[in-house]
Amino acid sequence: MRGLTATTVSVLEGNTFVVSARNGDVDGSPSEPHGLFHRDTRFLSRLRLTIDGKTLQPLSTDDLQYFDAQFFLVPGTGSAYTDATLSVRRRRLVGDGGFYEELEVMNHGAEPVQMAIRVEVDADFADLFEVKDAKVVKQGSPYRKVESDRLVLGYRRGSFVRETWLRPHGVGHGIDESSITFTPEIPGHGMWQGAVAAPEMWRGRPALPPPGRRSTSCKSSRRGSRPTGTRCVSSICAARSTSPRCASILSTGRSGRCRPQAFRGS
Repeated sequence: MRGLTATTVSVLEGNTFVVSARNGDVDGSPSEPHGLFHRDTRFLSRLRLTIDGKTLQPLSTDDLQYFDAQFFLVPGTGSAYTDATLSVRRRRLVGDGGFYEELEVMNHGAEPVQMAIRVEVDADFADLFEVKDAKVVKQGSPYRKVESDRLVLGYRRGSFVRETWLRPHGVGHGIDESSITFTPEIPGHGMWQGAVAAPEMWRGRPALPPPGRRSTSCKSSRRGSRPTGTRCVSSICAARSTSPRCASILSTGRSGRCRPQAFRGS
């Protein structure tokens, strides 16, 4: 288990990695090169978790694997640690081309608690050199789209498009242009679970095809052969993760290269 001396925590798999603060928050700035990176591009520059508007404080982190880490957190500061009636487990798994974050909030009190669990997000699509030099200057246009089951953060310059698709999983969630919010009521001595996943991190051109036209299985150039290119996120989760929710959510994509597939509900 990692102590609280390190200032950052890194989780990686293949060409995808996340650098965060020790409470799991990603807050990219000139002084903090945090982010969710895939193939030298930062697809998330902000990923901040709050409960009722309060930042969570770290107790410890647990490096389960290089692609899998847990953050044990509590709301409040200082002496509030000893009196905390809520605790949070934040589990992060990274696949080569996909990202999954599982949230678990435990109510240690006897009374039910209503709360707002907010995940604030942003994406600047900076490349590694821009992040390293702390000079993020983009000539294209950023955009955001709120759809029925996801938040799309995008960047476009001519025919070149990059997008991050974020999908919530859990009862009672809402989506706006900058965040995903869950509003559960947790019974006394009860627990709530939810998740936010980014199965879609795209770079390239032209613009993306409609999700309905995408393949639902890994294919290769030769019948009977193993999938080529990067490894499927689904196989990573299924083989290495103890989370059945992750294994059921992250699946495969396009022909020739294994990629995460768009969710269909949950």
